[in-house]
Amino acid sequence: MKVTSWIVVSLLLAGTTFGLYSYKSSLQQAAAEQAAMMPEPAATVDAVTVSSIDYQKTVQVSGEVQAFKYLMLSNELAGIITHLNATSGSVVQQGQVLLEIDHRDEDARLIAAKATLTLNQQTLDRYIKLQKNQEISEDLVDKALAEVQISQADISLLTIAISKKKLLAPFTAKVGIHTLEVGQYLDSNSSVLELVGVNDFTWIDFYLPQFYTELALGATVQVKPINAASTESFAAEIIAVDPQLSKLSRNLKYRVQLPASTLALKPHTLLSVTAPIAQETSLIAVPDLAIKRDSFGSYVFVLTAQEDGAYRAKQVKIELGDRINDRVLILSGIEPGQLIAGKGSFKLFPNMKVYVASTSDSNATEYAESNSTVEENTDVNAKL
Repeated sequence: MKVTSWIVVSLLLAGTTFGLYSYKSSLQQAAAEQAAMMPEPAATVDAVTVSSIDYQKTVQVSGEVQAFKYLMLSNELAGIITHLNATSGSVVQQGQVLLEIDHRDEDARLIAAKATLTLNQQTLDRYIKLQKNQEISEDLVDKALAEVQISQADISLLTIAISKKKLLAPFTAKVGIHTLEVGQYLDSNSSVLELVGVNDFTWIDFYLPQFYTELALGATVQVKPINAASTESFAAEIIAVDPQLSKLSRNLKYRVQLPASTLALKPHTLLSVTAPIAQETSLIAVPDLAIKRDSFGSYVFVLTAQEDGAYRAKQVKIELGDRINDRVLILSGIEPGQLIAGKGSFKLFPNMKVYVASTSDSNATEYAESNSTVEENTDVNAKL
């Protein structure tokens, strides 16, 4: 009886299992037939034709305008100002008398010294005539000659003293703001006038760290005024390189110049200087939207044309370089001329069917108009 019950139960279980298996198989077959009738999943994206650009890495640092010539004019002798010909902010010419200190005492003594020289010269001339006839001793002639030379020395000393009380412009310059007035008393060795030289060129100094390759004389950098209304930059030529690094900061100092007609700025004006720090090379630049990033690396989808007009997406690993605006430089992984997925690439997966809505060059017009450089902001403003 028990055996018969077990046989019946086994048959029921077997029948149930077979029925469930047949039903599942029919469902899978129906699903497969339905899937075969449906089209393959596909996505539509914008495509980008990969191309290369000329690229040079640069660094952006601060620069400072330097005066062509600068001098703080001082008086060697004390006295009262009797003449002032240096208006604050005016341009003075080389050799122009800027300021005179009272030298009436020296003028009077100079007149006396010249009279004494005339008298001594006349005495010497008479003694020389008498000596020719041997009517006077040679000692008297020597003394007369010495008196003439002493008088000449006195005149020279007074002339120098007067010249020291006349301050002349050593070069063409602009006069700094001052508070000098006629009648004002000046102590000796006072700082009197500030002169800033006028020149046809603007000099700009900047510093770069020692780990950058030294720039050569004649190399070109780009300078741009800070907080200026215009964003235009100007090319300036390196005219001097400091022979040694700064002992404290280990920075190397450079000086560039450009015509004052191009950019005329006051000394100590701060500017932005963009200097090259690597050789120019050719690299691929692609839109940032075309790049897929995950924990394993960065990828793009290379599109391969199919016979039906569609494309097949192939995921390719790439090595990224610097970023320039909305584009990223590619160091390796793809080659110029390849077609990659651009906008909409986030929808793709490997070997997916793709349709292209539009195609553009990776070196777009708006990008081609830029400098094809990347600026690395570096805090190298120290001047020591």
